[in-house]
Amino acid sequence: MAKVLIVGAGAAGLMAAGAAVRQGHQVTVLEHMDKPGQKILVTGKGRCNVTNDCPAEEFLRHVRTNPRFLYSSLGAFPPAKTMELFEGLGVELKEKPGRRVFPVSDHSSDVIRALERLLQREGVKVHLHSSVKRVLEEDGQAVGLELSDGKRIQADSVVVATGGLSYPSTGSTGDGYRWAEATGHKVVACTPSLVPFVTEDTWCAKL
Repeated sequence: MAKVLIVGAGAAGLMAAGAAVRQGHQVTVLEHMDKPGQKILVTGKGRCNVTNDCPAEEFLRHVRTNPRFLYSSLGAFPPAKTMELFEGLGVELKEKPGRRVFPVSDHSSDVIRALERLLQREGVKVHLHSSVKRVLEEDGQAVGLELSDGKRIQADSVVVATGGLSYPSTGSTGDGYRWAEATGHKVVACTPSLVPFVTEDTWCAKL
């Protein structure tokens, strides 16, 4: 059994925690926000588009950039398994036009609560208000985390699931890019894409 630390309690972090604990590992999730799954809350206009009810091959045809990147993950966990997982956690699902799958309730919070139930059932510890300063390394391997308060936590594996830089108010502040670069990874410069912005100008509304 390995001790696994996961940074980020969003969709990726919560799913990673569930997968790791099912492999028999001891899992702890660290989240700097006051609640988990903040970006899940705003997906699908607050309804959470869980997946699309189609084979993985069809799903990949709609990925515009580098679909090969998703081959292995969708091969191991296709949309059908995603639906099976959430239905098994008590989230009743429905299909909308375009084969989009949503909770019957149309509430994203139901998806978050389902993931929380999964982690609680499996004994995963989720620590909120836990801000990470850096990933600790030895001989090129991640061996733990240093928190912003100076505390250090040792681990056998570290999973960084902090999201991108698209929506800072939900916790996606781009920290993962900084840690990746500090550990020797090449980071491509971020550019805006499909993100909201706020302006006092009136011309946007007139469009």
